[in-house]
Amino acid sequence: MQCQSSLRKLDFETVTVVEGKAELIVPKPDYYRVSPNEYVPSKAPVFYNPLMKENRDLTIAIASVVRMENNRRLVFGDSMAGVGVRSIRILVESGWDEAYVNDSSEKAFANIIVNIEKNNLIGRAHPSMIDANLFHIEHSSAGTRFDMLDIDPFGTPVKFLDTGIRAVKHGGLISITATDTANLFGVQRRAAKILYGVDIFKTGFMREVGIRVLLKALSEAAARNERGIEPIVSIASRHYVKIIARVLKGRKHAFQTISKIKFLKVRKIGDFYEPRGLVDASDFKVEDSCIILGPLYAGEVFSKSWIEKIVSNIDDKKLLEGKIFKIFNSLLSDDQKTVGSFDLIGLSSSLRISPPSARIVIEKLFESGFRACRSGLDPNCIRTDAELEDLVKIIKNL
Repeated sequence: MQCQSSLRKLDFETVTVVEGKAELIVPKPDYYRVSPNEYVPSKAPVFYNPLMKENRDLTIAIASVVRMENNRRLVFGDSMAGVGVRSIRILVESGWDEAYVNDSSEKAFANIIVNIEKNNLIGRAHPSMIDANLFHIEHSSAGTRFDMLDIDPFGTPVKFLDTGIRAVKHGGLISITATDTANLFGVQRRAAKILYGVDIFKTGFMREVGIRVLLKALSEAAARNERGIEPIVSIASRHYVKIIARVLKGRKHAFQTISKIKFLKVRKIGDFYEPRGLVDASDFKVEDSCIILGPLYAGEVFSKSWIEKIVSNIDDKKLLEGKIFKIFNSLLSDDQKTVGSFDLIGLSSSLRISPPSARIVIEKLFESGFRACRSGLDPNCIRTDAELEDLVKIIKNL
């Protein structure tokens, strides 16, 4: 009866959906669905995007591994929760003890309460309605910090990183989602410069650039607050970039993290950009056709040991179906030995030939004495220590 009473307070039409093991009351999709594969947040009274389920599945999978490895009380924080789906799934599926579920919207706050009641989580899920940065600040002192904090705004998350990093325990996790992919991928260069402090441009490996730009922003926020980060998982799609990282307190960790910020030297050949290695800005020497891109986070962007734990230990195998399973498999095949990669489709287009099989290209590179693997960050890209001329020769001879 309590849920029905709260439901009457929602002043918009709703439907009931099931995601994972959670049953949710959400706004009727007709409010904000402009096509079968597109939802517009600004049109929704409270935003819930069913197409971002894979993003949430990733969070649930990692939270479940954290639960397996810890017997202590685990607390999750969600500063921009929308209908509260992520927090509710963390409690119901991953077995965490408590979640603090916040949104500054009055409509969202009411919707969160309905969903907490519907899933019998009163006393474990704590709703609030304040500004996201204020929510982080209220949880930034000893005894109030989170074991995992999720920051998932519409657009760029940069203005929430300094307060967010302080709201995570030492050794805890921070999960960041950015939907301003045009900025992160170098399509909107001016906005990228303003928001992220980087000089980037669109390349064939723009998804990797986007991940490294977002990690650079998080690294700088961490260092400003005497913390470091260790990336656990990083993924990029056409619509968003997501990173999950461990937060480590102390100046030693801050210095180690900030030392991984470098520039990437690239050579422009026609419309194609070839990665040529990392440099510090002070070490860069002008060469014919070479320019620098960045600064970027140049360390490893995911942890194979974490991904192996997720794949081998997760109880709910449904979490590892479809896209998430493919993402994990692709990350495990990436050796992360270079920054930047070669876009085979873009390269083939510039050569005016049909795109070759990545597997065959990799085999031929190995036969020629080069190191090569698929990039786990973009299915169209491969990593190799071969130069562009070597790669072109191999492709033309297939």
